[in-house]
Amino acid sequence: YEACCLQGLSCFLLQVSLVLSFPAIHCQDFSGVSLGTGDLHLFHLVTMAHIIQILLTSSTEENGMDQENTNSEEEVAVLTLYKFLCQCTGSALKEISSGWHLWRNLKAGIMPFLRCSALFFHYLNGVPAPSEIQVNGTNQFEHLCSYLSLPNNLTCLFQENSEILNTLIESWCSNSEVKRYLEGKRHAISYARESNKLIDLPDDYSCLINQASNFSCPKSGGDKSRAPTLCLVCGTMLCSQSYCCQTELEGEDVGACTAHTYTCGSGVGIFLRVRECQVLFLAGKTKGCFYPPPYLDDYGETDQGLRRGNPLHLCKERFKKIQRLWQQHSITEEIGHAQEANQTLVGIDWQHL
Repeated sequence: YEACCLQGLSCFLLQVSLVLSFPAIHCQDFSGVSLGTGDLHLFHLVTMAHIIQILLTSSTEENGMDQENTNSEEEVAVLTLYKFLCQCTGSALKEISSGWHLWRNLKAGIMPFLRCSALFFHYLNGVPAPSEIQVNGTNQFEHLCSYLSLPNNLTCLFQENSEILNTLIESWCSNSEVKRYLEGKRHAISYARESNKLIDLPDDYSCLINQASNFSCPKSGGDKSRAPTLCLVCGTMLCSQSYCCQTELEGEDVGACTAHTYTCGSGVGIFLRVRECQVLFLAGKTKGCFYPPPYLDDYGETDQGLRRGNPLHLCKERFKKIQRLWQQHSITEEIGHAQEANQTLVGIDWQHL
């Protein structure tokens, strides 16, 4: 664990692995530590590692915040911990004098981890969660800490066995990959993390038409693509439904969109067929469906196939619905519902798109 690059770890996944594997180790342990106590110690250790992760990325987030001069116990403690990190990293961290900023950033950065941990332990141990933690309010942090047996001042975790913890923190900070990150030579996740989202689309659909008209097939010597298709996940324009851009995937010839889903979305993709004004969902090589586009005319209607030729503008609510399907991993389910309702979709060779 110490040899790993701290900034490359997913602390929640690490916690799940440690807690679920602990009973197998515990059966050979005669130290008298109960399973519940062991789970709590592991949770505290991983929480401390995540706190260090967040503080190591805090130096880039200070600008643009309105600071409050409160100097609370939490702010003083987190500033002291940050100064210790500065010593461990050889002053590679930017100096920050604002404990308010650090505490604010720490609370925002650790909230997703606390929510996931609350769900994990709720289903693992069956302890009912209070209704307060299910509401997004100003006190949700305190309610989560109470449910998870954490102090509201998270830096208190570092006060027990401080000498051992200081040695552990020094080993984390001395890792060569952590140093490369602090020197700007390596990318790492910053906290608080933002949710992934689809690409931004222009309000006027004619912008996409112009972009597609300038797109040439990458494999046919500059010829215009007959079916330019935009990946809504990464923004790549593809030459779809064309033999020129077919590639071999697992011993089978597939179209550009199908091949792209395996490199961009682990086999699941969301595309906009620009000249048809039609959204395409793909899952694997054999499943797919068409979905209403997020562009509407002045009458609030879609124009799939661009037959009417009316100006089209982005409907943010429709696009949010598509984004929600993607974020909730519901694309495959949506394809299944569409194929149940329309059996003709089953006969389409989706792998050639």
